[in-house]
Amino acid sequence: MTEWANFMSGTMWAGYSSRGGLTLNPYGPGELFVGGSSSGSGAAVAANLCAAAIGTETSGSIISPSSQNGIVGIKPTIGLVSRTGIIPITHSQDSAGPMTRAVRDAAILLAAMTAADPEDAAMLENRRIAYTDYTPFLDANGLQGARIGVPQYYYRGLDKARVVIIERAITLCKERGAIVVDPVSLPCESAKWDWDVMQFEFKKGLNDYLSKAGPGAFVRSLDELIAYNEENRDVALKYGQTR
Repeated sequence: MTEWANFMSGTMWAGYSSRGGLTLNPYGPGELFVGGSSSGSGAAVAANLCAAAIGTETSGSIISPSSQNGIVGIKPTIGLVSRTGIIPITHSQDSAGPMTRAVRDAAILLAAMTAADPEDAAMLENRRIAYTDYTPFLDANGLQGARIGVPQYYYRGLDKARVVIIERAITLCKERGAIVVDPVSLPCESAKWDWDVMQFEFKKGLNDYLSKAGPGAFVRSLDELIAYNEENRDVALKYGQTR
């Protein structure tokens, strides 16, 4: 995975970690973006090194590498899959989810991940809806009558090859019976990317996580983590520590 999900440095390249180096996109090593921060999960599935993998996402870390590596990724709603054991950035957004080559595989893996966890308060909600089998929802005719909006705003800056792929996907949706609304406008189109929730929740969440580390751990707080990185700057801080 991308080290600290790119959260320790705004200049860190997706897929990089000081422990493992840089993850590459198997469809174009060194040329195509691998996506982050579950980069290794995405690349491993795409390269057929495994049938499925688990990614974790706060803000795009499953969806990004899934799209960049041409696989299926699902970020579950908070409370559907346990967050226990996930190194936190923000508890209100962190989630684990399946990454696979096929939609059916993603549905199967998702079902295996939904068992209730008494340690995760979000999973104890009375309104929580979880299934032990999601394959019955796989409907080849599921696009019949579905309304799909096309936000043309996000076409800006795309090269012709990418636009052709998008247009082909829209055509396929129409052929399968979808009602395509093109274009649509979204209120968030020009909104600035908001890091505030992550910045407010990260320190407490990480300190709580590290304080429960096992007896062999030598880093038990964010301050100790920062100090460790500084002491091992040549190895740990290729891209700095700026967040």
